[in-house]
Amino acid sequence: MNSVPDALADVDMAFTHLEFAIKLMCYAEAGRIDRGKFDTDVILILERENVGFASNTFQSFDSLVLAAQTTVGVSFGVTAIVLDAAFEAAGISRKPDSNTSDDLLRLLVFMIRNAFAHNPALPCWEVRGPYARDIILRLEGAEISVNLPNLHGKPFEYEHIGGLANWYRIRRTAQRVIRYANCGS
Repeated sequence: MNSVPDALADVDMAFTHLEFAIKLMCYAEAGRIDRGKFDTDVILILERENVGFASNTFQSFDSLVLAAQTTVGVSFGVTAIVLDAAFEAAGISRKPDSNTSDDLLRLLVFMIRNAFAHNPALPCWEVRGPYARDIILRLEGAEISVNLPNLHGKPFEYEHIGGLANWYRIRRTAQRVIRYANCGS
């Protein structure tokens, strides 16, 4: 298991990767990637064995945009997985029956992590047992309300948590909670 500082560094790296993916997606959607120059033969010269990628993997500009959009989703899932791991590294256990803000935050991160861990290409909410409950959080002046029982089995959408901006509120608050828990150790 990672130390808390290492786990928080992983969170920062994952969110940097998400930012990169979002910027790449925006760049692709704006038509600023030259598909002809981008989609060429690439050979990685590796110590043990080379790996090659042929040109024309992306048959259309739309397929390039779709790949960039998918990269955002996968990157988002990684942020949830590493944020959940940071809670674990700090020894902050899940308490699905608790109504404290920190425990509800921990629970929400865990549930988002589960959606992506089961299938990152098509993340779906998996809500069972004591986790099937409503979550209402107030973070940085915004209310985040998630009715988990209604989401069970549905594909994850950013709007389920009130949009991507709320994910960054969740991140910042979670990092504060984790740092505070680590100070008490």
